[in-house]
Amino acid sequence: MAKKPVLSVFLILMAAISPGLAMAEKKATSTQSITKASIKIAGNSASERRVIFIHGSPGSKEAYDDYLGHPALQHLELVSVDRPGFGESGLPVETSIQKQAEALIGLVSSGKETWVVGHSLGGPIALQLALLAPDSVSGLLLIASAFDPKLESPKWYNYITDTLLANFILPDDLLKSNREMMVLDKELEKLAAQNWSVLKMPVMLVHGAEDDLANPGNSRYAKAKLPSAELMMMPGEGHFILWENVPLLVDQIKTLVSK
Repeated sequence: MAKKPVLSVFLILMAAISPGLAMAEKKATSTQSITKASIKIAGNSASERRVIFIHGSPGSKEAYDDYLGHPALQHLELVSVDRPGFGESGLPVETSIQKQAEALIGLVSSGKETWVVGHSLGGPIALQLALLAPDSVSGLLLIASAFDPKLESPKWYNYITDTLLANFILPDDLLKSNREMMVLDKELEKLAAQNWSVLKMPVMLVHGAEDDLANPGNSRYAKAKLPSAELMMMPGEGHFILWENVPLLVDQIKTLVSK
């Protein structure tokens, strides 16, 4: 990630919390029997095909409202989750990528064909979920994600945010996010040490070439470990491609589900 003034980094990260997305219908559902996460369901809940969306850091399940409400995806069951510590999860922040993935196992073990979409930190969690249940995940779409431990060591602004003074100044979501960032490189080392060759499902990697929050080298790293994965490096796009180029990613979801 490029070194920016603290204020700029703060504003960029806060934009991820409330990107001004269109609201999708929030359906009442009992989730305790299938997942420990707070979820939002849209589309066709009777469909035998499910797409799970995992947000980045910070963020919430509302990060995917443009997708949950998109006309081209309404034939699918669409499920967006709140990760621990964010949104309506009601849980403390969880820095372990594996534990976060374990909390979602019920969503991919339902007997439905299931595809998983992850943006930013949601990407390695999606990948870990597939590693835990490779026979239950039909495909992965990993957007602007972090994978390379060497590229994701804590930055100078993470250390500043980790100070006692910052606890009195910065919003709670940003402080929780920083806790994840402070140990992300160690968590990615654990992810990298696993056997990625068990992932036989289609994997699409999409990354903005101008991403200055998650270095594009992250997706190249994942491509090197997953030779059969498709890598799309998008010129002129940055980290917020998830919201700035919805049509592109909707097309990628449709392509992935059709494989």
